[in-house]
Amino acid sequence: AAVTPDYQRTRDALRAWRLSAPDDLFQTIRRKFDASGLVLFSYVMTIGDDFTDAEIDAVFRHMRALRVGVFSTNQTRVGMGPRIAPVAEKYGIRPAFHNHALVTDPNEVASLESFDRLFGMSKLFMANLDMGHFARGGNDPLAFLKAPPDRITHVHVRDQKRDGSAADIGLGDLPVAEMLRFVRDGRLPIAFILEQARSGAGTNVEKARQNLEYLRSVLEA
Repeated sequence: AAVTPDYQRTRDALRAWRLSAPDDLFQTIRRKFDASGLVLFSYVMTIGDDFTDAEIDAVFRHMRALRVGVFSTNQTRVGMGPRIAPVAEKYGIRPAFHNHALVTDPNEVASLESFDRLFGMSKLFMANLDMGHFARGGNDPLAFLKAPPDRITHVHVRDQKRDGSAADIGLGDLPVAEMLRFVRDGRLPIAFILEQARSGAGTNVEKARQNLEYLRSVLEA
């Protein structure tokens, strides 16, 4: 798609802000999280193909100021790995590559091969396993969890039917309970982060509570 002048102006302004934003801005944000008793687990954004080296460095500098050790890469693609690796190692921050389902594109983080390539680029490169996208790409999230558990920082938890339609957690066909028990029983430092997948009646808040209660019930059984 063509880049419009409005998009380019916005993109240039965002880059300029990243490059100029001072560390103390992010340190102030961190103090607000600490004062609220909230755990700041990861920093989530996309390092796109158009990022300059200076912009990549600025993103990691901001994370260091926030005292965040895990970077969830959102839609960052495989081809950016070689450029991100030295910056991650400079700052000692682990990029956790978030997968999607487009396994036919080797530049997308989606297939087993794409993760193998990324893991080979840096010992700090990890996986943020999105179990829903992973299953839609024809992969087995439980098998992936068991194969390299030391390369997974966190799992985006959702449930769905075999046809890909959304389901309340515990009512679909994904191995949510089995994955939770595997991490619990192995005492693995892998976080499970609820992503709202739902069906039927009820508000989003009610459904989120229902899904969280299911996850707790599995862990307590």
